[in-house]
Amino acid sequence: MLLLVAPFLACWALYSLAGLVRNIRRAQKIGIPYHIIPASPVNPLWILLEPVIITILDYLPFKIGHVRYYGRRTWQFDDRAQSHLRMGDAWAIVTPSEVFVYICDADAITDIIARRADFVRPVELYKLLDVFGANVATVVGADWQRHRKIVAAPFNENTNGFVWSEALTQAAAMLTSLTQLQSSGTGGLGTDTRTLALNVLAATGFKRSYPFHSSLERRGGHGDGQSYGESLTTVMENSILIMLIPPWMLQLPIWPRWCQRAGQAVETFKQHMLTMFNTEKALLDRGEPGTGTLMSSFVRESSADRTSSKTLLTMNEILGNMYVINFAGHDTTANSLAYTLFLLAAHPEVQDWMGEELRAVFPSADRDTWSYKETYPRLKRCLAVLLETMRLYPPILALPKCVAPESTTLHLPESGRTLTLPQKTFVMPSLLAVQTHPKYWPDEPQTWRPQRWIPRVAGATPTEQLMREEIDEPRTSTYLPWSAGVQVCAGRKFAQVEVVAVLASLFREHRLRVVLQKGEDFERARARILAHTMDTHQLLVMQMRDADSTLFTWERVE
Repeated sequence: MLLLVAPFLACWALYSLAGLVRNIRRAQKIGIPYHIIPASPVNPLWILLEPVIITILDYLPFKIGHVRYYGRRTWQFDDRAQSHLRMGDAWAIVTPSEVFVYICDADAITDIIARRADFVRPVELYKLLDVFGANVATVVGADWQRHRKIVAAPFNENTNGFVWSEALTQAAAMLTSLTQLQSSGTGGLGTDTRTLALNVLAATGFKRSYPFHSSLERRGGHGDGQSYGESLTTVMENSILIMLIPPWMLQLPIWPRWCQRAGQAVETFKQHMLTMFNTEKALLDRGEPGTGTLMSSFVRESSADRTSSKTLLTMNEILGNMYVINFAGHDTTANSLAYTLFLLAAHPEVQDWMGEELRAVFPSADRDTWSYKETYPRLKRCLAVLLETMRLYPPILALPKCVAPESTTLHLPESGRTLTLPQKTFVMPSLLAVQTHPKYWPDEPQTWRPQRWIPRVAGATPTEQLMREEIDEPRTSTYLPWSAGVQVCAGRKFAQVEVVAVLASLFREHRLRVVLQKGEDFERARARILAHTMDTHQLLVMQMRDADSTLFTWERVE
């Protein structure tokens, strides 16, 4: 057997070595510092095996180049701006199959985003999201415009108003549940934020309103609701496996049970989407207005002009886009909420600062009186808390682009250099680096401090300060958690409204406290909480490795 495999391994090794030599020469011609790693970080097989390989390398008593550092999927989260501080505003990682050029120059990043013909989105890197069909994340050019037009349509103020109301309701139910169970503190904060985000999404996307303690994800009792929630979560957690192995094949009995569950989850989730699609299609065919959900909007917009195929989505494309919205509206929001609540628990002074605003905006604790149009625009401090969390804990770590079929140049204004980039070079605006670099964020850039987003009003009293506060917009291309330009996230305000509503509902009358362990004071507890936020891993997005074991209590304040 070894004799049969050996020639193939030898050919692969020689091919990889030749590719590595070729790409080293390309990096040298570009004229920037570079590091070499022996495998591509975007290779699906490497993504699947990386945790095992890196764990083995960590135990070795010697260092093997830079693979142990730059081979990690989360290296940018740990690194932040450190590599750019050492090597400048442009440097590269060289692999046998690609050259990745990392950029931390705000003006150059603005140029990259604007020059869509020269720096194209490498859709092959987004195939993890192509589970059910082509979608806005996995197409380019005219196809992207067609998808974007329809996907963006339902993200409007009417939808945001519904999100506001549902998020207030879900957060209030979460608070009631937790305060009734917390005799000695409750864990499960990560699971709770996932439940909350999924409930809001189910109500907004499909008009399926579940109480916070429903069976949607955990405890049975609502049948299809549980299957919907569990299947979505399982698909997202196993997206790499699903990309490598067709779902129908994963369901074969030759695979371990967890692999079979992943394959079954794809079919279960697809059936839920098809049921919703067919329901909306039947309403439309009968001339009825539909249910007003995201699915309803997609079906209506895709059928609006049968004479113009450019504006239509196929059924599979609708399913593909619904999955992407489920992923973005559930996974990213849930993880951002978990990070935010951990950070607020570590910073009680920020809870009080936010609470001052909530008491001023909401004199009454009756959530039925909290109007979206009248009160959301006034919640600057709540929004600042989210913005600061997304600055340090963004769901994605880079905005990859690829040089089009012909080479191009990129000017770096801050260093005065102009790079000549060969075709097919990957250009990576360093999202987390630009959001934490001292040249753009000079005031303690690594510290979570939401107050940085709201400048003090000179000479103002505390009441005047609250009334006159505004968000301080950062310099262009120094804050990119929702991307930028024409490809900015269509659901950006959806997410902001949801998180702000949750914070308002939770903190109007309560404060989140960490339960101290035996012999622990608050400073040690704070360090423990912050250590949890830094212990991350990446599935589809960045998330805490363990957001459930820490115990918290909710304390009522007058």
